Amino acid sequence: MIMQDSVEILSWMRHDQPTADELRLSGGLQVEDWPHARQVMHLSIQLFEATRPLHKYGKRALSLLERAALLHNTGMMVEARRHHKHSYRLINATPLPDFSEKQRHEIACIARYHRRALPSAEHEEYAALSASSRKRVSALAALLRIADAFDYNHDGRILGVAADPAHCTDKHWTITLRVRPLADIDEELEHAQEKADLFERVFDRKLHFVTLND
Repeated sequence: MIMQDSVEILSWMRHDQPTADELRLSGGLQVEDWPHARQVMHLSIQLFEATRPLHKYGKRALSLLERAALLHNTGMMVEARRHHKHSYRLINATPLPDFSEKQRHEIACIARYHRRALPSAEHEEYAALSASSRKRVSALAALLRIADAFDYNHDGRILGVAADPAHCTDKHWTITLRVRPLADIDEELEHAQEKADLFERVFDRKLHFVTLND
């Protein structure tokens, strides 16, 4: 089953060019690595479901996370070093299907915080959000940071994630990882632990990862 999952996921990841639907959803924005964007979106969705008892958000919040994940690295087309900030600027300035201007700003902020600095009221873009929007952006950006780390090598080594209910408490949250056969995920785990900082601040729980061996 794991091998079949690996084949299926890699088949849709391999397409370097965006589909017509992806271009429509992006408002025409391009990203530097579409397979990576798809994989991060895939993992973000699964992390959203794995942490639903913590954030308690529904379909609309998930749609914000999905679009932010798809477009989180669009700023790479401008500059690599500060691409998270460029992603914010590009997304915020580009009309996106299915979203209002206010929602687009949230999507841009989620993408902006997929790396580097954590959300702060000292940041103009974050300060402009309402209190409820700040809370939502912080929670969803926390998931995006981890999903992005899970594809650190941009080759889909981690096939899927889920919560381990037996080891999820008011102090810890455990995520199980299904991994491509024989894949080395040491770098993915290292970066995921580093980028769990926002998750642990928002949800007040230590985050743990467990690799499933088939």
